[in-house]
Amino acid sequence: MAAAWLTLVLALISVVNGQRAAGSKQAQLWLDCSCLHANERNATQWGSVSINASHALGAKNNCLMIFIGGMADELVAFQLQQLQLRPGCLDTVEVFPYLREPVIENSTLASYTWCQHSATARNATPIYSGGRLLGLRLSFQQPPTRLGDWTLNLTASYRFLKQELFKTNGRLVPHSFCDFYFFASTGIEGNLGEGYFHSPRFPANYPAHIKCAYKFIGRPDSRVELLFEELQLPPVVSGGCQLDALTIFDAESAHMDAVIDVLCAPCPTRRILSSGPDLLLEFNASSNRTAKGFRGKYKFVPNEQQALPVPPILEAASIAIKQTPAKTNSVQVEGDEKAGKDARPGHRNQHCKLLYDSRVNKSGIFESNQLLSSLIGVPINKNSDSAKVVQCRYEFKAQKPEVIQIKFHDFNIPTEHENSSRCRDEDALHVLTEVGGKYETQELLCGAFLPKPLMSNSQQLQLQFVGKYPPKMTNKVQYYGFRAEYRFLTNYGILSGVQQGNECTFVYNSRDRISGLFHSPNFPGYYLENVVCNYYFYGADERVVLRFTYFDVEGISTCDHHTASDYVEFSNFMSTDRKFSKYCGKLPDFEVRSDGRFFRVSFYSNDRFVANGFRALYTFESIDLKMNPDLGDSTVSMQSYVSGGMQFIPKIISIPLTIVISLSQYRN
Repeated sequence: MAAAWLTLVLALISVVNGQRAAGSKQAQLWLDCSCLHANERNATQWGSVSINASHALGAKNNCLMIFIGGMADELVAFQLQQLQLRPGCLDTVEVFPYLREPVIENSTLASYTWCQHSATARNATPIYSGGRLLGLRLSFQQPPTRLGDWTLNLTASYRFLKQELFKTNGRLVPHSFCDFYFFASTGIEGNLGEGYFHSPRFPANYPAHIKCAYKFIGRPDSRVELLFEELQLPPVVSGGCQLDALTIFDAESAHMDAVIDVLCAPCPTRRILSSGPDLLLEFNASSNRTAKGFRGKYKFVPNEQQALPVPPILEAASIAIKQTPAKTNSVQVEGDEKAGKDARPGHRNQHCKLLYDSRVNKSGIFESNQLLSSLIGVPINKNSDSAKVVQCRYEFKAQKPEVIQIKFHDFNIPTEHENSSRCRDEDALHVLTEVGGKYETQELLCGAFLPKPLMSNSQQLQLQFVGKYPPKMTNKVQYYGFRAEYRFLTNYGILSGVQQGNECTFVYNSRDRISGLFHSPNFPGYYLENVVCNYYFYGADERVVLRFTYFDVEGISTCDHHTASDYVEFSNFMSTDRKFSKYCGKLPDFEVRSDGRFFRVSFYSNDRFVANGFRALYTFESIDLKMNPDLGDSTVSMQSYVSGGMQFIPKIISIPLTIVISLSQYRN
């Protein structure tokens, strides 16, 4: 009998302890508060909420939660009208716009916190939820026991809006968070396509540390028109765009020389028109602060500045406004039969040789139309095998210390077949290199995409175009050949910073500009062989923060000469900084911070292999050296993040640890 009673008592104790443990676990997850739910609406979808001392007096755990919930396809617009709280932050109001369920955990951070306020129309700008729910939490310290002693008042209105009003009318790239494609209509007449695009979660604040791309792909005879109806980014502290910005490129890809504008400050309604069918909008949010973001309207419009009609095979599909070709500083040589001999007998080739010398012009345009236009109207047999093989050699000669850079504006040379990326020797643009006194093909260029910029390693560069007329197209782009720009450069294709002489050394001073971009030579094309580039950053009372948005430097393992690697080196000094290892390979986005007012980035390449290099955003951030006299002795100089996943790599600090193991218990 006694044993039975003992068993019952133990069971009851176990139940009580289990309930206490469950309650303790729940208390760690969320605070158990009194709750109110608001979902009323009138004919205009507006509702109201009013909280005073009568609601708060006697609230469970001195807190009150209010959940405003709409339908699954709606979001909430919350506007505060009147707020009266006790001084000394005894009353606190927290706003949670990004709830999925009507639960506010202790670990959930509030987007807005108000205390010690007594005002009317406290926040004239509405706060928007990210989904169907918006939550408020009111907390009270030492609440009065009588209603007459407590002048608490919160009055607000709310409205339910359809989420489809803020839908981006593009095609989301699979497995991406905010990368979209927008394509023009393929119809012959009528509307070419229009719609809206938004920052993530608009009209609610966008998340921190994201990167989005909006690519607009038009028809060859169209242009892209953007109209920004709203733009709200975190305020700029001083001069220039710092962390969060919109960069607009007059091309499908992020070419540094195709930047139309960089937007980061509120501006009136603004219209942007591309020069050709494609346009790229990049949104980088690198700061910890967020804002409402942007809303814009896009529209594909006819290209009224397009060149006069030409035969279909020569229709323009340019990303730049077509202009009459400038007179070239070239000499045409006819009759080089041996060099242009076709492997197939019975076909006479059209030959030309064009020479471009930097002593005549430092830049210009060259294109295959100069060759192909001479064939228009020439009688051709209907048999497709009778296509004429045409060839043209383009030679570029620079003077020391110049190098040659080629950037393509139009390009479409058919591949082997529609679903192939391989080029045919008899229908491609050959990039030639000198081997043993002879020029051999180093690379074949073909396809419908713009090749990346080319840059010579010496004072000579040669290209050989081998084509057919009429061409045998394997894609739907109604343009054949190429159009490109040549430049004789001494700045290695690096447009930012102040170059020191003719060396690949560039200085970035906060007195000149507090933010900008820098990159490897010829980016996004292949960088040069056997080059050393130094980037020096000088702050007045600022440190520099570098955010690498692209990094692909040929190399493996330790990134040194033992592995024949190219690499990037970081240092707080002119000499080597043991705090940093060398960086090479293909890396995700990461961030580097200087310890003090000076920072050096050095890029080294050898003669083995090359890659596309790197691109980074630099920003000078203010520091108080009086408050941080030992800033130069910081134990951590680097913090990396992957912008796509918004995951930070934690700082790692070495801590000496002494472990004493007692062996006495193991003695016999």
